[in-house]
Amino acid sequence: MYLYLRRRKTILTLFISIVLIGLGAGEFCCAQKEDSLRTVLNQSTGNERISTQLDLALHLIDSKNNESLSLAQSALLMAQQKKSQNQVMRAYYLLGRIHLVANNLDEAESCFDMALEKSDSVGEFWYRGETLFRKGSTQHRKGNDSQALDYLYQAVDACLNSENFVCLGATYSIMGTIFRINGLYDRAIEYTIKSKLSYRKADYEEGYAWTAYLLGRIYADLKHPEKALESFLDAERSYQVMASIDRNENGIAICQEQIGILNMDEGNYVEARKNFDRVLNIHTKSGSEVGISSSYKHIGMIEFYQGNYVLAENYLNKALVIKEEIADVLSLSSIYEYLGLSMIARGKTDQGIELVEKALELAIANNQKKIQIDIYSKLADIHLDINKPNQAIIFQNRQIEIQDSIISGTVSIKIEQLQSIEEIEEQNSQIKSLENQNRSKALRIQKQRNYQWLMVFGILVILLFSSIIIWSNNRIQRKNKELNHANTTKDKLFSIIAHDLKGPIGSADGLVNILADQIQQKDTANLEKPISVVQKTLHETTKLLNNLLDWAGAQLLKIEFNRQTLHLNSMAEMLKDQFDLEAEKKQIDIRLSIDDSIQVYADQNMLQTILRNLLSNAIKFSEANGVITFSAHDSDRFVQLSIEDKGVGIPLHMKDNLFNLEVNSNRSGTQGEKGTGLGLVLVKDFVEKHGGQIWVDSQEGFGSTFHFTLPHSRE
Repeated sequence: MYLYLRRRKTILTLFISIVLIGLGAGEFCCAQKEDSLRTVLNQSTGNERISTQLDLALHLIDSKNNESLSLAQSALLMAQQKKSQNQVMRAYYLLGRIHLVANNLDEAESCFDMALEKSDSVGEFWYRGETLFRKGSTQHRKGNDSQALDYLYQAVDACLNSENFVCLGATYSIMGTIFRINGLYDRAIEYTIKSKLSYRKADYEEGYAWTAYLLGRIYADLKHPEKALESFLDAERSYQVMASIDRNENGIAICQEQIGILNMDEGNYVEARKNFDRVLNIHTKSGSEVGISSSYKHIGMIEFYQGNYVLAENYLNKALVIKEEIADVLSLSSIYEYLGLSMIARGKTDQGIELVEKALELAIANNQKKIQIDIYSKLADIHLDINKPNQAIIFQNRQIEIQDSIISGTVSIKIEQLQSIEEIEEQNSQIKSLENQNRSKALRIQKQRNYQWLMVFGILVILLFSSIIIWSNNRIQRKNKELNHANTTKDKLFSIIAHDLKGPIGSADGLVNILADQIQQKDTANLEKPISVVQKTLHETTKLLNNLLDWAGAQLLKIEFNRQTLHLNSMAEMLKDQFDLEAEKKQIDIRLSIDDSIQVYADQNMLQTILRNLLSNAIKFSEANGVITFSAHDSDRFVQLSIEDKGVGIPLHMKDNLFNLEVNSNRSGTQGEKGTGLGLVLVKDFVEKHGGQIWVDSQEGFGSTFHFTLPHSRE
């Protein structure tokens, strides 16, 4: 059926030149990077040393786990002493990864929790996404798939915010795996394709190969061997390109192993043996005991299917010795199962049954439900063959119970993910298929199974429709809330236009008419006061109109978002010049405290709008002869900007609603300056568009300080 060898020769011909060039490059680059990091570490101090030490710990995480742990723990202590929250967060994250590699899951989760706490406090998304992804992966390893999905969905949001497409691809891929294991194949395909697209955005070739491999596993489960083979070959081509560079053929081995299983399932034992021989050769060269033992197991299974029972036992025993030495308990059940079947085939029935029952015990202990079903089916057949029908019926009942538990677990995931009723019916059809296979063996089992099926189906239908009703009601409530918010925003906007904009323009119009009359009557002695009032009114109206236009543009998504690297000090100087005249009228001193080297990665027009509104408010609520200080300081990932005044401060009851357009929080300045509260709403929108945060420290009568953060680079 399969033309794999012919395709393999074509692939090897295409990549032969790449293999010759890349031979040895991977190991050389790896050692060179380690040497480089150690050199930098010996020469660095302070935050640079902490950062380099963490980089080295990450580089050694797989090859020298103990040294990696020591380096990360030392870096954590230094970061805590320097109170560098970003470095503390990174150290906890790395410690969690190190414990994961060492299979210390509880310690890993504890470190990840600390990393999440720190990422929340500093408003960081990149490490938050990485940490949530690994917490979800850990929960999946523990068998808690519902909890795993909760973490993984949060990881998706954080990865999108930080544009971490590699981690996003990994998150989607493990979500796809969870859905596949639970039988939700349409969702598994959907999330695996999402993973592939994310890896493509990151130009991450290994991720692309991995998702092709996962699609192959899905198609294999769905009994589509042609599509499965196509996906495995696609993955293998990518792994061959990478192997030509780093000499790591593990990716090729996993693809060949799955192709061998496809061939074995189709009865193409000669082709399957060639696949597994190649896998064994790869793992023998790399010294992978896990890979070698798995290859022996699969070769032993092929020999069993071909009737070579002694040879099968020989390979299976080789696999068993290695698996027990490396404590790979998950593979032991399959090995004992086929060892027992081989003995039974050679007439050693009692010894064989004993081994198959041991395989069952291991499968139960390891919660390997699909293997349990297979073993129960074989035990039922064995006991029928030796004329023990009652025992056979017991094993058949256990087979159905395990199938029910798988379906129940699947349905639990489905209801949580609001799956369609067709998916549930697909799982029920699997139960029906199993019943049809067993009908000829026991009529009583068939009747019992029909009753169970009807009960399960009825409960699932009720649960599904209940979930749909709840979901629909929640959606309607959300829509109503959005409409109420939109109406409130619209009413506020019309109120601003009708009152705050119409009023000053009307006043200015009246004053201009008075000025015109006085000029016509050549009464110029009293022009100074009305001209001053007109000038002040038009100035406030212009500021309000600019904010209205900016805010309306932001709501309609008409403002382009073009970020670039900006020198903060030069922008602050320019803004100070613009406000010097306004500040001079109240004898206010504007002071800048910004290092020349500080840069931000921001949209210039939005940043000008943010600073213009905050500085204007500081002048507005400062008393005469006051001082306003504009300062900034740089951290690892963000720049924090602060505008401080010594004015009237903010009443406690108004602080919580400063950035809320739905609540009227405007008030007059120290000289009667008018406002709408729209400026601070606009400031908050623009800061959050940059991934930053804004907050205020204020005490009534003692002034206010507005703080906000912006990224200082493209990270």
